[in-house]
Amino acid sequence: MLDNVQLFLGDCLDILPTLDGQVDAVITDPPYGIGFKYSKHDDTPNGYGKWLWSVLEIAESKAVCGSPIFVFQAMLNCRYYSEWFPRDYRIYAAAKNWVQIRTTAMQYSFDPVICWWKENREIWASGTNSKDFFLANTSPSSYIGLNKVDGHPCPRPLDQMRQMINQWVKPNGIILDPFMGSGTTGVAAVQLGRRFIGIEIDPGYFEIATKRIKQAQQQMLLPLEMNSCPAQR
Repeated sequence: MLDNVQLFLGDCLDILPTLDGQVDAVITDPPYGIGFKYSKHDDTPNGYGKWLWSVLEIAESKAVCGSPIFVFQAMLNCRYYSEWFPRDYRIYAAAKNWVQIRTTAMQYSFDPVICWWKENREIWASGTNSKDFFLANTSPSSYIGLNKVDGHPCPRPLDQMRQMINQWVKPNGIILDPFMGSGTTGVAAVQLGRRFIGIEIDPGYFEIATKRIKQAQQQMLLPLEMNSCPAQR
């Protein structure tokens, strides 16, 4: 328990049912079911959709009506989205300003984010920049100090999460992330004055996330002239 932050180490299917109260958003970057090598999770494609929805259904039940639900996914699985996500969803493009060149006819230049609003009513949006895409800073030559995270193979860009939260999570709202990873969503939440609940099964990633979120909280306590994070410069 930190100020305005609750962090849980364990399986989200065990922890989610025990959470009290309601949240204002679910924003999460789960495993993708593509065979990635995790230390604490079997990323097999077999049964992936059913498993993921079992998590998201509980998480959604903890959200108030009108809450945004944002779920990062892999382009490799786009043909299954309608089967896995039984909601009236749309796709937010988490675009990249630097793309790793692979041996494919078309490069993967954005991550699809499946998003919907619970019961599609009482929706809050800041209205200042609510486009359905954001070009994140992912260039390895320029992201030092902004989106680089030691000890995690694929951290989410901080500037991307700040934009998403700032546009669709109301001020002082509570964000739930069942797959916290390196804690980027929690860092963005702290920087933007939102509250955060994060769950992570991997002890190593949990330690990284806890350290980063504590550092973000400490930075917010610094005098104003010292408190400009890289995303605001």
